[in-house]
Amino acid sequence: MALPASRRPLPGSGGPLAKCAPTQASAALPNGSAPAEPKAPAGPGHRSYQAAVPQIPDLTEPELLRAVVMGSPSALAVVGLDHKVLLWNPAAERLFGWDATEVVGQELPIVDGAAREESGRLLIGAFQGHDLVEIEVRRRHRNGHPLDVSLSTIALHHTSGKVVAVLGAFQDITARKAAEAELARQARLDDLTGLVNRQGLLAELQLIQPAGDRQIAVIAIDLDHFKQVNDAFGYPAGDELLGAVAQRLLSSVRPADVVARLEGAAFAVLMVGVDPSSLETVVARLLSGLTASYEVGGREVDISVTGGVAVQYQKEVPAEVVRRAGVALHYAKQVSRGSFQVLDEALDRAFQDRVELSTGLRGAAQRGELRLHYQPIVTATTGVTVGVEALVRWQHPERGLLSPDKFIQLAEETGSISAIGRWVLHQSCTILREWSDSDPAAAHLSMSVNLSVAQLQDRDLVTDVRAALEHSGLAPGRLHLEVTESVLISDPASASRALGELRDLGVTLAIDDFGTGNSSLTALQRFPFQVLKIDRSFVNGIGTRADDTTIVAATLALAHGLGLKVVAEGVETQAQADLLAKNGCEELQGFFFARPAPASAIHPLLGRSLRPEVDQLQPTEQLSA
Repeated sequence: MALPASRRPLPGSGGPLAKCAPTQASAALPNGSAPAEPKAPAGPGHRSYQAAVPQIPDLTEPELLRAVVMGSPSALAVVGLDHKVLLWNPAAERLFGWDATEVVGQELPIVDGAAREESGRLLIGAFQGHDLVEIEVRRRHRNGHPLDVSLSTIALHHTSGKVVAVLGAFQDITARKAAEAELARQARLDDLTGLVNRQGLLAELQLIQPAGDRQIAVIAIDLDHFKQVNDAFGYPAGDELLGAVAQRLLSSVRPADVVARLEGAAFAVLMVGVDPSSLETVVARLLSGLTASYEVGGREVDISVTGGVAVQYQKEVPAEVVRRAGVALHYAKQVSRGSFQVLDEALDRAFQDRVELSTGLRGAAQRGELRLHYQPIVTATTGVTVGVEALVRWQHPERGLLSPDKFIQLAEETGSISAIGRWVLHQSCTILREWSDSDPAAAHLSMSVNLSVAQLQDRDLVTDVRAALEHSGLAPGRLHLEVTESVLISDPASASRALGELRDLGVTLAIDDFGTGNSSLTALQRFPFQVLKIDRSFVNGIGTRADDTTIVAATLALAHGLGLKVVAEGVETQAQADLLAKNGCEELQGFFFARPAPASAIHPLLGRSLRPEVDQLQPTEQLSA
């Protein structure tokens, strides 16, 4: 009758394994003499696995060891110095399908060709005294299918301290590995469209590299104004449209290409083996095909798309080419939605420059890097300064003093403009009050400050203006807040609310760059302005270009008819100043009188006439409307 597994003789008993010393109690030498004192193998970090075996009634020590090994739920194998199996327990038989009688005395059959080198390194490491190694490996079942197993190896020492065998313990982790692989696969897919997502796109890019003149291109695609679809028809309709776009993209590319949904209404196409000479033609055709009508929820929906294209450089990491495609898309949206942009090195450098400036701009006011320069505004007849306009500069720690055209638009796009505007308000009100307290010539000066779209939309604007006035003690009417027509057009509702509240506060409101927008007359009618500033583009041509002369004359007549004071910007010559003064323009501003400068340079100019030869005006020089 066959013995139960726990009572079977240990396969491979006798020989080197019998002389191993897993415990002190079982460490007797074969001739029955007392064991010598164990010697630890040389080398730092060695740990001995010899421990006392508990005494259990009715079981001898060998029987206990046999019961543990043969009844263990873990697959156990012992391999000798010659790499041949000395022990193979029943759990190993069940896991790998090989019977102990087939395995003992042979090299491990579960190691196929691809894993032999790895297995050899593990055994050699164990033989060299690396007592415990834990690793996840792939091994082979008898029927040929692979098994993922967790393997722990332990070096077995003779009582002399010499390693004589290696014990390997296997746990089947095939199911866990399969589950992990499925989760990883799902993590690379977009739930809505079934396309790969950004992570999946990067994984695909990692597998391929450009070769020769056949290149790899990534096309970033965005559905223009997609939010309007969600707002008009609901989110289910938006999801249906995204699914339809995904299917159209899949049907428009080659089998080797990869289509991904990155996020929201943003898609990407990875094109493999692109001919550079035909790239733009291919992209144009692809995007054109996406703009045909879609049927969504029983409705016909038309969309436009914008694209950005980046060609992968040799050895470029996947994330970088996807990033550059996004940069190209950003530029395409700025230039013209419904088109596409191929990114070149110059555009990429410009974008990186913007990112660096944007990063530095955050907190520039708190770090004390902002500066205010002031440009005088003078009376047209005497040239005496009656006000100044505050113009912000950025003292960049590496690039030096930057003018507003280098960073103001960027500040508006990134949301830094509100903090900058708040700082300008406080500083300009404070400096004017300081001048007024120390110099009688400044007692009635006004301070002009520009407002941006973001500031007008900020519900804290009136609070910020009130705080600046109260902190400085400046009379509200001496603060002139300038708003351009483009600001008014972008959000007229917010502008109307904010300007009404500011007017109630007592500040003076000016419309700046008048004549350059699309609703000049509407702005004068709708908003409570008291000052009109003629744009420099018209002032530059008076007296020399008939159209500009006529426009300036008509603007003066219109403003005076509405009871507005007029300031002409960009005055650069004596002739311009003379003509404007003789035709009733109250105040002038421009390089002819003074360039913007720090407060220390402007203060000495207060109370002086900045207009030479005032008495030489000819009364016959008139503008005609």
